[in-house]
Amino acid sequence: MVKKVIIDDWQERFPILSPYTPSTLYMKADFVLWGLRMDKVFSKQYRIIFECLPLWEDSIQKRNIPVFYTELWGKNGTQFFIDYASHDRLFQSASDFAEQQFGLFFKPKVVVSDVWKWLDQLSSSLIPKHNPINLYRIFEFKLALALFLDDRNLMDKAKKEINAEIRHWDVLHFQKLFLKSPDEWRAELYAKFEDRDSFIRLVDSNMNDKRMIKLKEVHFCTSDIPKKSFFEQFIEIFK
Repeated sequence: MVKKVIIDDWQERFPILSPYTPSTLYMKADFVLWGLRMDKVFSKQYRIIFECLPLWEDSIQKRNIPVFYTELWGKNGTQFFIDYASHDRLFQSASDFAEQQFGLFFKPKVVVSDVWKWLDQLSSSLIPKHNPINLYRIFEFKLALALFLDDRNLMDKAKKEINAEIRHWDVLHFQKLFLKSPDEWRAELYAKFEDRDSFIRLVDSNMNDKRMIKLKEVHFCTSDIPKKSFFEQFIEIFK
């Protein structure tokens, strides 16, 4: 277990996060939980993992499997392991790196385009390329985001990405991994994110978990710039 003083330091640095388990600090973001995990590496070291858990799943086991996650990286993309004994000395650098890498998620309003871009960068950094094991849950998140926002353009964009990526997948290898073909998986995935009312009800039900009630909440927004009124847009036509 990570020492409580370490958890306290990370929460003080990111006060929008709250304790969820003895080793995690989370927050609610409309239809997911996300936050930081203090992951014990060796007996004298820990690392920081940023992870996102789905609230649209109907079982605790599935809700505890991250939709996406990545560890904190240091300079030049090196792993950043922190010795417990050196925590006080390394914490400032570690928390600065965390702000740079994950800070866009720790705001009262999370801009959808920023999250999408971040996920694209994460996907492109995964090795090996075009590995369905690494990508299929990220695609689930994108569809869930589009469904939650009731954004048809975003849904079409996600499906276009899936349709393009699926062409790279080896059918026989995929069948061994998932016990279904890529086309069958895609059809089931699209069907899973068709009914928005059922999706919202399930998320809302899962949000009632007593451990989540006290978590702070953030919301997705389509832009960090206020939209212009219809009158302002109309006036600009004649400028």
